[in-house]
Amino acid sequence: MLDPRDVDRVSDEEWEKFKQDAVKDELYYNGPGDLLDTPEGRAKFCRLNKTSVFRKPDPSYPGYKIWVFNNQGEGMVIKKRSHVDPSLMEDVEYDAEGKEISRSYEPA
Repeated sequence: MLDPRDVDRVSDEEWEKFKQDAVKDELYYNGPGDLLDTPEGRAKFCRLNKTSVFRKPDPSYPGYKIWVFNNQGEGMVIKKRSHVDPSLMEDVEYDAEGKEISRSYEPA
């Protein structure tokens, strides 16, 4: 089982293998402590992944996805179903260091 702090320990050269291994570990990939749950993890994700759109299952809402719009080295937006009102999508924008810049809501 991967530890959420492993993201801070993996070298840049081993990043691709680490991502492949993380996807195989259901607890790490879908549960609390996910790579995108910490500023350090978001910063590393933003820096090492190309500008693209990523998606993964949302553990809070089975059948729905969490969307990550990554702008390599600049920041990212994470969109997921709102816990306050499931009819809304919560859009959280982060800077390159993984710190929240803004939060907005839109119809799901």
